Amino acid sequence: MPIIQCDIREGRSAEQKAALAREITRVVSETIDAPVEYIYVLIRETPGAHHVKAGKSLPEWVPENAAAE
Repeated sequence: MPIIQCDIREGRSAEQKAALAREITRVVSETIDAPVEYIYVLIRETPGAHHVKAGKSLPEWVPENAAAE
């Protein structure tokens, strides 16, 4: 059973997370010929402060269209 873990910053909608899981499942199935019913996707959300790149915490995630408002 393929188990795919995806860590993302908090802030995505339920629809976005469902689409992410659906597409990950599709790609894994097509790539390694695994039946979709055996593919398990785990999405973990954490605040931007918990994502550290080059020693600096990332900001909270904001959708691109929200940044323009």
